[in-house]
Amino acid sequence: MTFSQPQQNLIDDMLMDAYRARPELEQWANEQYEPIIIKNLENVQGDERDVIMFSVGYGPDKEGRVSMNFGPLNRDGGWRRLNVAISRSKCKMIVFSVITPDMIDLSRTRSDGVEGLKGFLEFAAKGRSALAVRGSTAGNGSGFAAVLAEELRKRGYSADCSVGCSDFKIDVAVADPEQPARYILGINCGTKSNYVNGTAKDRHISQSSVLRGLGWNTMNVYILDWLDNRDKVLKKIEDEIAAVIERRKAPAPEQEEAPKPRQELVFETEEVSPLADRCAEYAPFRVSEYGTSDSFGESGEAKIVKCVNDILAAEAPVSRTALTKKLFACFGVARTTPNTKNTADSAIEKCGALITKAGENDFLWLPEQDPAKYDICRAKCAPEDRRAIDDIAPEEIAAGIKLIMSEQVAMLREDLIRETAHLLGFTRVTPAIETSVSLGIREAKKRGFVEFSDDGRITFTE
Repeated sequence: MTFSQPQQNLIDDMLMDAYRARPELEQWANEQYEPIIIKNLENVQGDERDVIMFSVGYGPDKEGRVSMNFGPLNRDGGWRRLNVAISRSKCKMIVFSVITPDMIDLSRTRSDGVEGLKGFLEFAAKGRSALAVRGSTAGNGSGFAAVLAEELRKRGYSADCSVGCSDFKIDVAVADPEQPARYILGINCGTKSNYVNGTAKDRHISQSSVLRGLGWNTMNVYILDWLDNRDKVLKKIEDEIAAVIERRKAPAPEQEEAPKPRQELVFETEEVSPLADRCAEYAPFRVSEYGTSDSFGESGEAKIVKCVNDILAAEAPVSRTALTKKLFACFGVARTTPNTKNTADSAIEKCGALITKAGENDFLWLPEQDPAKYDICRAKCAPEDRRAIDDIAPEEIAAGIKLIMSEQVAMLREDLIRETAHLLGFTRVTPAIETSVSLGIREAKKRGFVEFSDDGRITFTE
């Protein structure tokens, strides 16, 4: 992911060069369960990946001065663009940046987006320790929490109530006797704020897991136990504090790591739905050389039109994006420009292809194909030939939905989306998959394959 379109184009060109130099890289990329995407801050919304590599692409000038102009971040609502960008990774984000947080001078700009970038770079460099705590982090507390904190103070501990910078607060936080500036234990007293905060799972599992991830040691203290035996509860708290200190002092056992055998690179593969065997086979057009990038224009119009016809014959219905990408590959065109796009559009027009629209995508059909009567789902293919969900026409998805519903009769919408994604070779339902399958469901309803019942279920119509 990049900050600008030129930067995106450059990385895309470099990746294509790497593929040409080492064809096995492209093979490995195609074998992954999700295709590699290269997008910028403006068009990445809706996409997610396990790992995102974020290239900032700004740096100091010859005099070492850093401009406070960061393109879209400086505009109104620029922080929203940054928020979308940094939330695209599901597991890990790797940040590449020449500038460091200290190079961003907030006194020279009033942009919330630039302030957010500075904070994000600090977090990327330092981790959770860079997270700012806003406002008051501790209060006086009330009720049982205040009583417990006061009793701990009488025993020589420093304790604060209502510690935290979010809607959820730790009822009583006990400071480390050896390092008073940090807390050593968080105590949940079951106060009212605890019970208005989400479900039982949130209170007893999710919150404690998040706190442990942030480095907290936590325990629960219940008022009934306190009323039954106050000294026993206080002794339990003191024992927990002592145990935390002991664990911190105890050296981690040294373990000799045995040398790991070299492993062959293995990619995650998708399971194929059994229904796929009842579908038609998808045989993609294989890219071959039709000409050079220099001939991609009026001088090579006949070959360009022939290439478009060959792609359509093999793959129609096919998205305009997929067809154009393969057309460019056949002529070695590395970058999309207004001229190359106009040339491709002109060739498509000369082929007489039918064009249907679905959301933001165009799909191209052979003149002899009737989109309104199309009833084929090409879900059977080799893993490396699987299409992106955006490249599958709603009419084809609707045919797959008809097959699924003939077996299931009735399903909830989310179950149908998941099963359709599985049929097409995807195990995860991403926003892009949900959008495309929803268009397919709409097409299936339009054709009378399915209907919606009063209880929200989707039922099959013979």
